[in-house]
Amino acid sequence: MNISVKNIFSGLSKLRKGLGGFAKKQSGKRQNIQKYIPEPIKRHIEPKKARKTIGKRILTVLAIGLGAAGAIAAGLGTAEAVRKRLATKAVILVGSGGKKMLSGSAAGFNGYLLKYTDIDGLEDMIDTLAGNGFTELVIVPMTVVNGYETDMIKAIALNKSGFFEKISYAPALLTSNGDYEQIAKTLIHYAQDADEDTAVVYVGKGTTHHANASYIALNERLKQLGGANVFIGTASSYPDIDKVESDIEAAHYQNVVLCPLEMTVDDELNESIAGEENSWYSRLSGDGYNCGCYMKGLCAYKDVRKLVVEHTKSVM
Repeated sequence: MNISVKNIFSGLSKLRKGLGGFAKKQSGKRQNIQKYIPEPIKRHIEPKKARKTIGKRILTVLAIGLGAAGAIAAGLGTAEAVRKRLATKAVILVGSGGKKMLSGSAAGFNGYLLKYTDIDGLEDMIDTLAGNGFTELVIVPMTVVNGYETDMIKAIALNKSGFFEKISYAPALLTSNGDYEQIAKTLIHYAQDADEDTAVVYVGKGTTHHANASYIALNERLKQLGGANVFIGTASSYPDIDKVESDIEAAHYQNVVLCPLEMTVDDELNESIAGEENSWYSRLSGDGYNCGCYMKGLCAYKDVRKLVVEHTKSVM
C-alpha cells in the first residue's frame, strides 16, 4: 500500500467537495441535519452552522486517520510506533533490570516514552533523543544509594542539557527518610517467614563515596522497626563481613540466608556473596553456619518497584 502526501490531500479534496454537495442538498432541511449532531455540540452552535461544523469535524478525523495510515505505510510499522514517533518527552532508566523494574507501569507515565540503557550507552541515547526532537527527559538511576554512579549519570545528562527544555533526575532508592522506612519494612516483610534461629543478611556492593552511610542508616532503621533478624552488609566497605558475623554470633543465630541489596545481581556481586571461594557464603559456611543464598535482586520486590515509580513521578 503506497500512501503519499499528495494522495492524502487529493482524497481530502474530493471528500470536501462531496460534503459540500451534501450540505447543499440539505439546505432547507435543517431538522435532518440536526439529527447528525451530538447533543453536546447542538447546545453550542447555531443550526445554520451545523453543516459546516460536521464537515470540518469529519475532515479533521479523516485527516488524522489518513496521516497515521500514511506514517505506518511509510515504514513506522504500527500504531505504537506512530505514538513513539510523536512523543517529545522520555523517561530513561539507567542500569540493568530497567525493563523488569517498570514492567506494567508505563501507563502511569502518560505522554512519556520509556527507554532503557546502561550508563555506557546513556550519552548516545540522549544524543539520539535530542536528534529526534525530544524536549524533556526524566533520568532514573537504577541504584540503591546516591553514590559515584548516580553522580556520573547526572554529569553525562548535564553536559547535554542545552539540547532540551528540561532534564529531571529521579533520586536513588534510598534518599528520603520515608524511603529508608519503606525499604526497611519491605526487607522485614520478606524475612518474616524465616525460622527463629535464622538471620537474613542483605549484602550490597558498598562504596568509598560518602553515600555508603546509607547502608549503616538502613541497618539502624531495621532494628528500630523490629527487624532483629535482618542485617545489612557490604561486599567492599562497611558494614563488612567481620562486623555482620560478629552481630550474628552475638544474637546466637545458627542459620544464615544471604540476599543481594542491589537492584540486580551482576557477576561481581554474585561471586562476592555466593561464590565457592572468598565469598560471604564460603566464609560463613566455613565458620559453622548453615548458610544459603537467595540471589534475587531488589527488582523482584513489588514494593521496591512501586517506590521507583513514585520517585520517577515526583520529578515529572
